[in-house]
Amino acid sequence: MKLFLPILRVLYSTIKRNATAFIALFFVATSSVFAQSTYTFEHNGINRTYILYLPQSATVEAMPLMLALHGFTQNGQTMMTLSNFNALAEAHQFVVVYPYGVNTSWNVGVAGGSGADDVGFLLALIDTIATKANIDQSRVYASGFSNGGFMSYRLACEASDRIAAIAPVAGTMVNATYNACFPIRPMPLMHIHGTNDFVVPYNGNSSFKSVDVSVEYWNNWNNCPDEPQVFQYPDLVADNSTVEAYVYGLCNEGVEVRVLKINNGGHTWPGNSASGGIGITNMDISASAEIWDFVSRFSVYGPVGQPLELQQNEPVLFPNPLQQGGGLTLKFQTEEAYLQIVDLSGRIVFKKHLNFDAGIASIARLPLQKGVYFLHLISHRNRLVKKLIVE
Repeated sequence: MKLFLPILRVLYSTIKRNATAFIALFFVATSSVFAQSTYTFEHNGINRTYILYLPQSATVEAMPLMLALHGFTQNGQTMMTLSNFNALAEAHQFVVVYPYGVNTSWNVGVAGGSGADDVGFLLALIDTIATKANIDQSRVYASGFSNGGFMSYRLACEASDRIAAIAPVAGTMVNATYNACFPIRPMPLMHIHGTNDFVVPYNGNSSFKSVDVSVEYWNNWNNCPDEPQVFQYPDLVADNSTVEAYVYGLCNEGVEVRVLKINNGGHTWPGNSASGGIGITNMDISASAEIWDFVSRFSVYGPVGQPLELQQNEPVLFPNPLQQGGGLTLKFQTEEAYLQIVDLSGRIVFKKHLNFDAGIASIARLPLQKGVYFLHLISHRNRLVKKLIVE
């Protein structure tokens, strides 16, 4: 029987892929969603709510779907504000959904949580969204904060045929998930966690596995190398925290496991200091941008992009410091990139698509007040951050 399993999986994937494409094209031709909309539908006798964001510049191409799962006591609106995935969805042409858990929580098998069939609900949600937007069901990703991170791990264990990759933030594998995890394929994983997280401790407790144990499970399942590549992110902001990346790859079927360890970081969403979390929020990275860069390289059928480069092509800004109201020139070896400028609170204050001529792009005038900002350049294979001072 084991000899026939790979053949059955290929046949199942081919049939499912073709059927999904036909259904998506049919429904997109007869219905449409524009930008942000809120919907409800009944699942197992419970009215379930979700916020759906479709890029305003959406094309006829099937787009990936991101499930963004909120934390305990939060909701879909909170997660949308926390992650700001909408801006990335516009830049990279993907659909993002912010579902609401029952009683502001997800059913992950911990005391005080929801008892709803959340795995069934989220899979039904994917199918529902396919009737409203042209999504690529082989590229559905799950990310979540805290309780939502727990839920993304549960999806990886119980729905690995539908979820292409996961990226939990501040949420590990709870005991119930760890003890009943039966994926049917290798699973790409990015885990982001602060070492000073006292809500979901980095080293675990009686209810949650540690980051190391959670990651070790997937390293073993994916047959990853024993030793990771280690990369230190530049310490751009004096916030008493730094970021280290531990990269395990390539693993079976070309997947990868990546840990972003936020040294001294708290129970927060890196890149958004207004997240309302507990402890230090690291501002050297944008968790949302790192997540998209990672998960977007995978489908349930295997890798769809090139590995992220650790030694990155560094952009040059001039002048820097910049005079208030002045123009900025960027030197970067790419043909095009998406630019975001973020203030110290994590708020996007300027964004623009840039075309580079011989590696040079210019902005005639930047409408920025005096202060310190972070310039994010997102290209095909890189996401880079530079500090920008306006005087």
